[in-house]
Amino acid sequence: MESVERDSQMTYTIRFRDEACSQAEPGQFVMIWVPSENECPMSLSEIGTPAAITVRPVGRATEKLCKKKEGETIWVRGPYGRGFTIRGASNLLIGGGTGIAPLIPLAEKLVESGRRVTLILAGQTASTIPLLSRARRLEKQGVELIYVTEDGSLGFKGVATDPLENLLKERRFDQIYTCGPEEMIKKVYNIAKANKIPIQASLERYIKCGISLCGSCAVGRYLVCSDGPVFHENQLKDLENIW
Repeated sequence: MESVERDSQMTYTIRFRDEACSQAEPGQFVMIWVPSENECPMSLSEIGTPAAITVRPVGRATEKLCKKKEGETIWVRGPYGRGFTIRGASNLLIGGGTGIAPLIPLAEKLVESGRRVTLILAGQTASTIPLLSRARRLEKQGVELIYVTEDGSLGFKGVATDPLENLLKERRFDQIYTCGPEEMIKKVYNIAKANKIPIQASLERYIKCGISLCGSCAVGRYLVCSDGPVFHENQLKDLENIW
């Protein structure tokens, strides 16, 4: 492990070296084993050398993980699952809370490939939005950042979807990408569908094995660990009456 950095009031970013993770696709996840506790599925928030995960400590395993020190060992397997697919010239990314984590490396890849990127970052307060420093570096590279906080401490006051409909009235996007709380994703999906814009959404379920064996992450006829975690609009349509 190279470093543990507190990057918001609620999250820590843990950087580590792993050859497979250095070549992962944005949106893929890894399984992190915390000895004497559980394995935890985590989206990669940084891809390369080092790679990184961004963690909110919400239970014993993640609390222990966030207390680790530079030079200690963590156990990683993966990456697994299907990541985001790069499409179109103009892209809108919408992330809420820790769902911002997989969207940052996606935005970096889109910028590297010459695409236009608008990134909506949403959180309860300014201090709870993770990876702000990385987002601001992207802004210097031409990414349009739109902040939304529930208390109005940064950007618009409200939730992630509040600026979305007005934004879509002003301009056309070729692709929408989203990750965050499921209620947010549902709203983004419905808005994208109404505006006939292709969408890719990263869904979250309880992932236990990560390799399609246990079925714990089933949603409808899909397994999040292998069919996802990134789902396209045709798959999301199948899930309209389930999620």
